[in-house]
Amino acid sequence: MRHFWIFAHLLGMVMWLGGGLAAMALGIALKRFDRSDLATGTRLLATVYRQLMLPGSVLTVASGLILTLIMYGGPLAIAGMNHSLMAMQGFGLVAGLITMIALVPAAGRLTRIDPVSQAPLFDALRARQARLGMISGVFGLLALIFGALGRP
Repeated sequence: MRHFWIFAHLLGMVMWLGGGLAAMALGIALKRFDRSDLATGTRLLATVYRQLMLPGSVLTVASGLILTLIMYGGPLAIAGMNHSLMAMQGFGLVAGLITMIALVPAAGRLTRIDPVSQAPLFDALRARQARLGMISGVFGLLALIFGALGRP
């Protein structure tokens, strides 16, 4: 059963970070769009958040918690908790919470704002979305690095 949860964890991480990279590339491309076309691009971006990043982050965090519980119940309960593993868990949990609580709802809010008639609000929310996405991405990348450094 442990192998299934490891697979789910890795699949979720690929969906989550891959969606984040796609969102970043789309966000950079949106800078070259005309303001009238930003609504379409923002809807595409929200789709990436809802259909790729949200399920990936939920799957990664949930399977990570289950793997942690499995590990605490096994023979490696004390010896298996090294600093790299704890750092991966902490960074991953923070990144997941930022994604689930802040990024996905903000992307939905951004689709309901008209980029032409409500330009200042749209630009402010878009800048906030970009900052939170970068913070979440850095935490997710740190979790990936520490997970690769740690031993199972």
